[in-house]
Amino acid sequence: MLKSLQSIQQLKYGEKSVLQQQNWLAFLYQTEQKNVNLEQVDSLAEIEDHPVLSYTERTLQILNKLSLPQDSKHILEEVLKWCEVAKCGSASMRKIWLDAGYPLAIHNLASAQIYATAQMEKLISERNFVEEELIYTLIQTHGLIGQYIRGEARYQQLQPLAQLISLQIIPDPIMRELLIALNQCIIEAVSPTLWKNVKEKVNEVILWLITGTDDHEVPFQVRLKQLRQHAILYGEDFEKEIQRIPDFEKAEERLALFFHKVDLWYVESALSDFTLEEFIKIFLLLIRTSPSLTLGHITFEPLMRDLHYDYKGKKAVNLYKKRIIEAYLNELSVEELLYHEIPANQHVSLKIDLYDHVQFIGVTFCFSNAGEKLIEFCQEAEKDPVYERAIILLYDFFGFRKDAFDRLQNEKSYLADMNHAQNFKKKIVDYVVGDTILDIGPGGGFLLDLLSTRYPDAKVIGIDIAANVIAELERKKQREQKGWEVLQGDALDLQQYVGEGQVDTIIFSSILHEMFSYIPYEGKKFHPAVIGQALQSAFLALRPNGRIIIRDGIMTEPKNLVRNIHFRNKADIAFFNRYVHDFKGREIKYKWLDEQTVSLPINDSMEFLYTFTWGEESYPHEVQEQFGYFTPSEYKDCIQQSLGSEANIMIFEHYLQEGYEEHLLDRISLTDESQQPVRLPDSTCFIIIEKGSL
Repeated sequence: MLKSLQSIQQLKYGEKSVLQQQNWLAFLYQTEQKNVNLEQVDSLAEIEDHPVLSYTERTLQILNKLSLPQDSKHILEEVLKWCEVAKCGSASMRKIWLDAGYPLAIHNLASAQIYATAQMEKLISERNFVEEELIYTLIQTHGLIGQYIRGEARYQQLQPLAQLISLQIIPDPIMRELLIALNQCIIEAVSPTLWKNVKEKVNEVILWLITGTDDHEVPFQVRLKQLRQHAILYGEDFEKEIQRIPDFEKAEERLALFFHKVDLWYVESALSDFTLEEFIKIFLLLIRTSPSLTLGHITFEPLMRDLHYDYKGKKAVNLYKKRIIEAYLNELSVEELLYHEIPANQHVSLKIDLYDHVQFIGVTFCFSNAGEKLIEFCQEAEKDPVYERAIILLYDFFGFRKDAFDRLQNEKSYLADMNHAQNFKKKIVDYVVGDTILDIGPGGGFLLDLLSTRYPDAKVIGIDIAANVIAELERKKQREQKGWEVLQGDALDLQQYVGEGQVDTIIFSSILHEMFSYIPYEGKKFHPAVIGQALQSAFLALRPNGRIIIRDGIMTEPKNLVRNIHFRNKADIAFFNRYVHDFKGREIKYKWLDEQTVSLPINDSMEFLYTFTWGEESYPHEVQEQFGYFTPSEYKDCIQQSLGSEANIMIFEHYLQEGYEEHLLDRISLTDESQQPVRLPDSTCFIIIEKGSL
C-alpha cells in the first residue's frame, strides 16, 4: 500500500499525530472548506466533512492498483498528495497563502506553489531538483487535459507541460505513461464511466504533447459545443439551437475574441440547465460588466453553489432562482447586449467578484430583497396548496412563469406521474388505427414511445399547451433519437395545427380532466363545455373512420348514493378537513357520524380518495383537479350532443383502477348508508369513438 494511503488510514483510526509529519494531509484535513464540484454529489446535506480528502484518497487508491514502475508511482503519489491542497487549509493557513499571493481560486496553480514552498523548507542535500520540477509541473497542469476536452481550458494552458517535455529530461515513453496514469487517477476518481468515455481523447491529447505537434486551439463554435456537452447529452440539438439565436452571427466575433484568452471553471455545473441562447446572453453580459480586456480566468463556482439546493432530500436546481434569471435574460436581446445600454433590472443582476491579484473573477447572479424574499417564500411553501396558489400569483406578478401551465418546481414529478398507468396506455395502443396519430397532453412521452414502437411507419405527434413540457420532450427526442414529433398547441383548436380531416387517431389519456380543471371556459374553470369543445376539435381533425380514444376519470351513477368513510387512523382526519377546504372542483358536502366516520355523496367520497391515495407529495396539485367530471350517462350525452350522429361509440367501459383498494385497505373502511361494506366506485373510463365514413 502507498505510504500516503497508510497515513490516511492512520488518521481515520484517530491517530492525529500523523498530521504533524504529513503537512499535505494536515492541509486537506484541517479545513472548513468544502470545495466540491456539485456534479459529483446527490445531496448537499450529505456532503461529507472532508470531501477533498476523500477525493484525494480515491485518486491514490486507483494509483495503488496500477501496474507502474516504483519510481513512477512515487512521482504520481507526490502529485496526487499535493494537487488539491489549495482547496483546503485552515482559515489561518489560507490567510498566509493569500498574503503570499497564491491564487487560491485557481487551485492547480496555488497547489503547485504550496508544494514548491514545502520543498524549499528541505535541506538542499535532500532535494532532487529534476523530480521536483516534474512534480511541480504535473501539479500545475493537472486536470487541464480534461478541462481542455470539456472546452473549459485553452490548449496553451498546457504549455508548461509541453515545454518540460521538450527538455527531454524524462524519456518520452515514461512521460507518456505518467500522464496517462495521472489522468486516469484524477478522472476515474470522479467517475469510472467518465474515464471510460474520455480515455481515448485523453490519450490523443497526451500524444500531441509528447510529439510536440502544432497548436491545437479550437475554433469558438467547437469550444462552445464542448462546453454544452452535458446539455447535448440531455437532448439539446446544438446546431438547431444555434441557428435559432437572433443575431448570433453578430455576437460570434465578439465572443470568439473573448473566449480565445480566457479559461473557465465549473461552466457545465452552473450553466448546463440554461438554454444555449441564455448561455450566450450570460457571456455577453459578462463581457459588458467584467474587466474583459484583462481577464484570464472565470469561475462559475459561485453560481453553481447559489443555483443548487436540496429539494426533498436531493440536490436540485433552484428553479425559483433559475426562472428569475431566465425572465431577466428573456428581456435582453443579443443586439441590445452587443450595441446598446440596457436598463437595470430591479429584481436581478449579474454579480462579479474579483479574486486575488490575478485577472480572475467569480460569477453569479444576485437578487433584490424582494426577489430573495420571494425565493425564500417559495422554498418554504412547496407542499401547501394555499401557498402554491400564492406562489403562482407572485410568479405571474413578477413575470417569471413561462406560461399558465408552468408547474414550477413540480414539473419533473408531474411528467413522471404522467408516465404512470403504463399497462392501461398499452391497452390504448391496441385500438389505434391509421398512420397519423395525435397524443394530446403527452406528458413524459411514454405513450409516444409505445406508439412509435408499435407503429414505426406512422406519423406520431404529441401536442401540449405547456412550453416546459414541449421543451422537455424535444430534449428527450434528441437524446434518445426518437421518431415522433411534438407541437405546442391548444387541443381546443386542433385544426390550427393539423388541419381538418388529416388525422387517423387522437388520444386523450388522463388529460381531459386536466383541461376541465385548469382551462377557463366562458369565464370559469370546471366547465363541462370544455370537454365538448375538446371532442369537437378532435372530431374535426379526424379522417373518416378515424378514432378518438379516451382514458380518464369517471363518476358513478346514481349520484345520490351515499358512502361512509371510516378513518382507521385519527391523524388522517386532518387530511380530510384540509381537503374539503382546499378542493377547487366543487363544494364537498359531508357530515360526521362519529369522530372517525364521515358520510358524503359517493362521487365526493371517491374524489377525496383519489387525493388521499396520492398523499402529501401530490396534494397541492390534486386539490386543484377534479378527476371524475361525468357519469357514464352524462359522458354519452356529451359525445352525442357534441359530435352528432356521425360519431359511433365503439367501446364504453368503466372500472376501478387497480391499486386503489389495496392501498386504502389499512387506512379506511367504506360502507353504505346501512353500514354494510362496499367496494370503491369505478374510477376510470375507457372510450373509443369512431367517425363515420363519407
